[in-house]
Parts: sequence; C-alpha cells; structure tokens
Amino acid sequence: MRGFCVCRHISRETCQGTAPGGIVKIIDIHTHFFPDEIAVKTVDFLEESGGIKAEGDGTLDSLRRAMKKDGISVSVNCPIATRPEQTAGINRKMAEHNSNPENKDVICFGTMHPDYEDAENEIASLAFAGIKGIKMHPEYQEFYPDDEKMKKIYSACEKAGLMILFHAGRDEAYESVHGTPGRFAAIEGEGDFILAHLGGYMMWEEIYEKLAGRNFYFDTALINVCKDTALITRIIEKHGSEKVLFGTDFPWASPAAVKSAVEKAVSNDNARENIFYGNAQRVLGGVV
Repeated sequence: MRGFCVCRHISRETCQGTAPGGIVKIIDIHTHFFPDEIAVKTVDFLEESGGIKAEGDGTLDSLRRAMKKDGISVSVNCPIATRPEQTAGINRKMAEHNSNPENKDVICFGTMHPDYEDAENEIASLAFAGIKGIKMHPEYQEFYPDDEKMKKIYSACEKAGLMILFHAGRDEAYESVHGTPGRFAAIEGEGDFILAHLGGYMMWEEIYEKLAGRNFYFDTALINVCKDTALITRIIEKHGSEKVLFGTDFPWASPAAVKSAVEKAVSNDNARENIFYGNAQRVLGGVV
C-alpha cells in the first residue's frame, strides 16, 4: 500500500504533529458538510432515518465552529453520491472548494458511485485536480466491497494514486450490512483502503478477530459509542497505531467526544501522535 511509506520528506516535528508550544495538531479524516441550501433538511432527514442526533446543522460553518472549539487543525469532507448521475457534479464542487486557498482547513475527497459508467476517467480527473481520495458507502450505494463491478474502481484508484474511505460495518438507518469484515477481507491488497469506524461500526468483536492487523487503515469515527474501551484498545494494539487515523464522522459525533475515546483507549504518546496527526499527514501528502 502506498500509504505505509515512512515520512522521509516530513520533518520530525511535523510528523509527530507537535506545533510550537507543545500543542498537538489534529487532522480529522472523516467529516461531512452539505451545501447551505440543503444542509438542514439533509441532516433532519438523516437524524430521523438513523435515530442519531447531529452535533451541528450540516453546514461548512458548523464544521468550522466545531473544529475551532475542539482544536482540530484540518478536516476532510467525505461526500457520497447516492445516484450515479450525481457523481461528476459532486466531484466538480469538491475540486472547486479545494482550489480556494481560504479552504485549506477543510479539504474535500471526491466520490464514486459503483454504477457510474466512466469511473476510470472520472477518477483520473480527480487525481489531476489534486484530490487525494474518494468516499464510498456500501449501504447508501447498494454494493458489496467484493462485488466484481468494484474491481474497475479499485484498479482506477490504484493507478491514479487515490485512496478509498469506506463506511464499514452497520448503519443505524439500515438492517442490512453490506460492508462486513469478511467482505472487506476479500479485497485486502487491492488498493489503499481506509475502513471507517475502526473497521466496522458496532461489529468490533468481529473486527478484532477478522480484520485487525490486516493491510488496511482504520479510522476512529464514532468509536465513542462503544462502551468497551478495553476492546478498542485491543483492536488498535493488534492493528498497529501506524494504521489508525483520527476521524469523527461529524456532524454525527463531536471531535471532543471521539478525541476523548481515543485518549481513554490509547495511553502511549507516540501512538496518540500517529492517530491524531502523523498518519493522516503522511497519507494526505502533508496538509498542515
């Protein structure tokens, strides 16, 4: 995997994430914001369908307020195309956002729908625009990670140097689980993959047994809902802190809540620096 290279081109101070004065920088690899005109309506719908209370109104401004309040240096917005025809339009908006120098604090991934017809060219366009990765959601987009049709997307992302951040595990709004540990295990080695929710939301016992230690990144989004801190610790220790990225899934969790969950589960200072900053700084190619 491309992302596992050492930080040869990043200074020791930057790789560790320590700013002048000893303040630890934090990169949130997994957040969401929506266009102002639909943000409140979208969040209201998702709150009702998922039975989970949002920490903000879904706008970029609310994300920035949370970042300032909880000490986040950079956040990554992770859009999802729920229909094939949305893909190109969303990606153009994400590229436009990133091109604005005032938006260096919130950078955007792109998206890809599994049924989008021209995936290879679209992914190449994302890479040309400087976008580092795409977000995909097995439930929202109705696919299994090991579906045959996904192979063209993995191949195109690998060729273009893009990572894929997957929703993994359960989703409160769905009874089905498309992104199971077994399905993800079947695609190990096919690209640079980040599995959200520490490998699988609300499936952490199975994650420990089947995915921890494998060749994936995990993010920490929503691990604050897990009451078994010792299990979170065991997963991170087995997987390796160098393969865990801080993520929140904001607005579905506050940065402070997930940060606290990480700090309870991880006591080693070097491991915390990996998770909060160093790993994301490396895989994103230096954003702070």
